[in-house]
Amino acid sequence: MSRLTTADDLYAVMGIESSASAEDIKIAYRRLAQQHHPDRNPGDDQAEERFKQLQQAYSILSDPERRVRYDQLRAISNPEPIPAVMDDLFSSIGEFFEEIFGSGGNVVHISFERALQGGPVMIRGKDGSLTRIVLPPGIKNKFRIRASDEPGARAFTFRILPHPVFTRKRNNLLMRLSVTALDALLGCAKTITDPYGDVLTIDIPPNSTPGIRIRLKGCGVRSNKTRPGDLLIDLDVVPMNSADRQLLYKAALAIGLIQR
Repeated sequence: MSRLTTADDLYAVMGIESSASAEDIKIAYRRLAQQHHPDRNPGDDQAEERFKQLQQAYSILSDPERRVRYDQLRAISNPEPIPAVMDDLFSSIGEFFEEIFGSGGNVVHISFERALQGGPVMIRGKDGSLTRIVLPPGIKNKFRIRASDEPGARAFTFRILPHPVFTRKRNNLLMRLSVTALDALLGCAKTITDPYGDVLTIDIPPNSTPGIRIRLKGCGVRSNKTRPGDLLIDLDVVPMNSADRQLLYKAALAIGLIQR
């Protein structure tokens, strides 16, 4: 069951103390989300479940107002496990968890990938009813849509959870890619999986320096209304270790660039 329960402590889920700063929360989320991301754990259902729980916890703790409300309720809640999903427990205080999980409220949190890909989304109401919304691909944060064209139909606002690797700027996707100093010097090819699930090859040119930006045209946000954006990759170069230096030294000796 990927949804958090009231027996779950959100701070424990993210492996941090309740006194953690906003920066501590962000760092913990990025580290754990990268570790448990489905792209890094293909076929691992437990990793996927853990990743979803991390997204839910981060959506609360990263928002100062929600975090304050959660802390208040956490301080007075029964420490014994309660067999109910979190939004059922918090339904008595209204908008707070309705916003977080879309339970009877108008704000629904979705993953970065779902926002880009679009498609059908099922929203569960407080009364257990389900509303089916079909999202267009490439929606932006706070995208608003009505359930139907009928008068009085409920409107939903979608908030997009952060991704551990990718960010969005207009129709471009941005990411940072770490390469070794040797790979940056000699050039190499790296493969990544983008938020659409496509495997892309990134050619790192020889003599690349930290901060160089590589652009993959047409590999950004896809939308029905505009042309696809680009994927922008900023390189981080990891300092050369002793093994790399020794390998480079031997290569230079072999081709006569240096002498003993």
